[in-house]
Order: sequence, then structure tokens, then C-alpha cells
Amino acid sequence: MIRRFVRSVIERATVTAGEAVSSLRLDPILMNAMDIRAFEEVEITNVATGARFTTWVEQGASGEVRAPHVRTGDVIAIISSGLLHDGQTLAHKARVVTVDQKNTVVSIQER
Repeated sequence: MIRRFVRSVIERATVTAGEAVSSLRLDPILMNAMDIRAFEEVEITNVATGARFTTWVEQGASGEVRAPHVRTGDVIAIISSGLLHDGQTLAHKARVVTVDQKNTVVSIQER
């Protein structure tokens, strides 16, 4: 059986610009911390409203977290997932990236 698991997550990123873009534009340091690539699909959750949507990632400028369907200053979770066979799930750990209010990486943990 193949199951979908969270690979990596940023739990509380602050949106630097919310506008009518079609993708998540993300600081390359945050992309590296999450181990995600340009055009990879991610899920976004708006912490304040609970709204959830799926989009893809594009490399943004330094410090940038620009997303569709949100407003500047909103706090969001960014979730990357992957498909694993049952045998791979035993040792699987998700990467959890913690950032401060300026979207600077504070810590990276595996859970």
C-alpha cells in the first residue's frame, strides 16, 4: 500500500505580500530548509481563517513569502507531502521548520 505522509512543514510563516499570484513565492533559504524544489506542489493553511488550498512553489526573493488567497501579515502553514510504501513509513520523520516573525529560520527538527 502507498500512503501520503507530511515530508516537511513550516508551521507559522508570515505572509510578506498577499496578492493575486498563482503560486507560493518562497525565500530560497526556506525552500532549502523544507527540502522542496521549484514547481513542487504544497498545501497552504491560513492559521487565522482555517482556509486550505494547494499550489506550487516558485523561488522568491530573500525573505519573501508571497501567496495567493491570503493577505499581507497573515500567518500560514506550508506543508509538503510525499508518497511512501508501507516499508518506508517505519523510519519516516517529518522535517519541521520553525521561523520567527521575519521568516528567519530558528530551528529545524525531525519528528
